[in-house]
Amino acid sequence: MQTDLFGNVPQIVVDIHETGGKGVNSVKHLMKMLEKEGIQFVVQQIPIGDVLGPDGVAVERKTVNDLVNTLKGSAAGVPRLTKQLDALLQYEKPYVLLENILAIRRDPMKGCIYIPFSSKKTKSKPFLVTMERVSFIHPSSLDALIDSIKERGIEVLEGFNALHSAGLLYGVLTDDGAIKKKTGQRLPVIRTRKGLDTLNDEQEFFIAGVPGVNVVRAKSLLEKFKTPMDTITRIDEWNDVPGIGPKTVAGAKKLLYSDYVVEESSNDDEDLDIE
Repeated sequence: MQTDLFGNVPQIVVDIHETGGKGVNSVKHLMKMLEKEGIQFVVQQIPIGDVLGPDGVAVERKTVNDLVNTLKGSAAGVPRLTKQLDALLQYEKPYVLLENILAIRRDPMKGCIYIPFSSKKTKSKPFLVTMERVSFIHPSSLDALIDSIKERGIEVLEGFNALHSAGLLYGVLTDDGAIKKKTGQRLPVIRTRKGLDTLNDEQEFFIAGVPGVNVVRAKSLLEKFKTPMDTITRIDEWNDVPGIGPKTVAGAKKLLYSDYVVEESSNDDEDLDIE
């Protein structure tokens, strides 16, 4: 992590894509909070998550609209979300922030939800007028998607609006209000894979390569089964490990028991043996 002109190391990294546009989202509110408290952060493009913090914290920000578009089955919807969650699991403390999930109205009778997008106070009387858009997604389908995120070992932060969500972010990133001062604190690391310094690191990285298994789950599996070989061969016993459910086991079996398909390549240099 690069330092600034005064030798300060950023403790939080914000993805540059979260800072654009005219609207004020939770990340923009968060940046103002950090500036006020004098907490160092940097804005740049990061491949995984929207905000990175100390000790392996990674947060992906989503609005209800983002989840609704996923449920509608767009071509890039579910696969894109799955890819984002798989990448997020490479961090020790993955979070998904649902920025306005607490503000929606649910109508199970009509099979839809109402998402607020504007609120104004009336001039003559102390009333608050809220404009909403309807989305014909059944509330139970939305809840099932949120539960599926939690089942993968990702903690879900539920916000009411952008400002409330920024407060949730601040609490997670600063350990409920104060950047930790303990010796050996690990600053945010931008990565697509864990640094492999020891044999334990390599074993954890190997097991964490299974879909739905992050570093924390990999450690739990290795602590129970001792070796990577025993961990793989005793996959039917994974359900005995806290935090691992049938979906994770099914995904692991699909990976391990599916045939590897060799794709044809038109690269003329593929037969070259370069050492």
